[in-house]
Amino acid sequence: MSDFFEHYPAPVEELVGIAAQLSRHARDTTSTVDDVKKDMGRAAGAVDGDLKTPMHQAPHPFELNGRNVAEGGRFASGVLMLFAQEVKNYNDGIDQLNAQIGDSAGVDATPDGALTARLQSLYAEQARLEADLDDDAALVAGMLERGPNATDMEFLRRNGHLLTVDPATDPAVRWALSRMPEGDPVAMRNWWAGLTLAQQAALIAYYPQRLGNADGLPAEVRDEANRLVMDLDYQRLTAKQDAGTLTPLEARALANIEHVRKQIAARDAHVDPLSGQPVPVQLYVYDPYAFGGDGRVAIATGNLDRADHVAIGVPGVGSSVQGLLAGTPHNIYDASRRASGDSVAVLDWMGYDSPNAQGWTQPGDIGGLFTDGMADDGAQRLAADVAGLQTIRSDDPTHLTVIGSSYGSTTAGIAAAEYGMRPDDLVFVGSPGIDADSAGDLTTGHDHTWVGSASQDPITGFGSATPNTDPAEADFGAQRFQAERVERHSGSPLDNHGGYDDPNSEGLYNIGAIVTGRYGDVHHAEHRHGYGDPDPETFRQPRQLHH
Repeated sequence: MSDFFEHYPAPVEELVGIAAQLSRHARDTTSTVDDVKKDMGRAAGAVDGDLKTPMHQAPHPFELNGRNVAEGGRFASGVLMLFAQEVKNYNDGIDQLNAQIGDSAGVDATPDGALTARLQSLYAEQARLEADLDDDAALVAGMLERGPNATDMEFLRRNGHLLTVDPATDPAVRWALSRMPEGDPVAMRNWWAGLTLAQQAALIAYYPQRLGNADGLPAEVRDEANRLVMDLDYQRLTAKQDAGTLTPLEARALANIEHVRKQIAARDAHVDPLSGQPVPVQLYVYDPYAFGGDGRVAIATGNLDRADHVAIGVPGVGSSVQGLLAGTPHNIYDASRRASGDSVAVLDWMGYDSPNAQGWTQPGDIGGLFTDGMADDGAQRLAADVAGLQTIRSDDPTHLTVIGSSYGSTTAGIAAAEYGMRPDDLVFVGSPGIDADSAGDLTTGHDHTWVGSASQDPITGFGSATPNTDPAEADFGAQRFQAERVERHSGSPLDNHGGYDDPNSEGLYNIGAIVTGRYGDVHHAEHRHGYGDPDPETFRQPRQLHH
């Protein structure tokens, strides 16, 4: 599924995002220096005698050092922007080569045919692109070794690589911001693609709140913006905590931020099971204040902009930002990588207000356990986020799977039945019931709607006992896969409701196969036939499975 010729390993958006943060920190340093100088000047004006002269002189060393730091940050940002532009030029050249490969589909492929000559020409052009990029890297390295100097600063400024100190007065930035669309992922994608890298970097640096949750923007852009907003929130809220002025909502938001920071660190430590290399982590959705402090967050393990296969996990009852843990997405990521060898990204999506103990003091959370109201609201949000992700991949579609767990399956089912969510595959595990009569009512239909339902999972009996439908029943028409726990008779019955993604389990094995489109590897299970009838899976001996 990958292109014949590969892009530069580091995404341009990541380079631009780092340059944006360097520029932001440089401006913040300058502001701090100005504030200290102003306050020390006020202090000098308030004293007399022997102290007056030392007070006037005190800011000078601090000011000199601070402005040197700020200048160094601006310089490093500009150099990185220069390299980002050259990487973009390289990637554009690679795209042209890949397009020519596609145009060669009908050319004679014999050893002495035209295709051989075409490939030799394309390889030569790739070598030229790489040589040019190597020269650019040497130029950048030399500039960084020299450090800030008037000649290089003028070169960066003249070529548009130095970000403006005050974006509010920069006509190009103001123009870009004034044309930013709202609520339309396609328009958002086109708007962003039409900006210069300098405009993009300035917007990330100084208007990250506008970008972090904007559907239609690349995941890497959203990640850079959301991390910057999270750092600013953390600094502000910890200062208020130290001052004893946190409100209850701010206290919950700060707890969410601290948990997200820990989760990002845990995911940063995860290594790919095949390559042994660190796996990219992206903060795709960030709002620690949402839903009265339960929060709305989505963290990706893997690169959403590039992965061949993307899985989105929708959690169930009892879920909140505080409950986000790296275990499930890591297990699904590893199983999917082993199933195919293709690139994978798993989005841990805590993007809706799930009924949970943390929020039961709020109106509606208890009722959410017994109605589909909270699932319906979550379904609309899920459908919008899936559409936004598919929009950014419209030129390079990924194979996308939505995995709804427990109450999250109800949410995902509504999204596919009523709000037009169109994943390639839809997986229900541990489902208490789907608000649809048939898999044919869902956008994924009978062939691409999948159900993992353990015979000893007490939650999965709700579907037949309520107005909702048990998706594991034959009449529903989904594809049921084996998902029994080897230890299904040990421990609490509820243990069978939480074992679908355990390592080496039947459930995880089959989920990994579905996520990567390896449908022939899926182990199918017999369907149930109605409330009160024995589950055929009860009589089968479960086993451990791994790819």
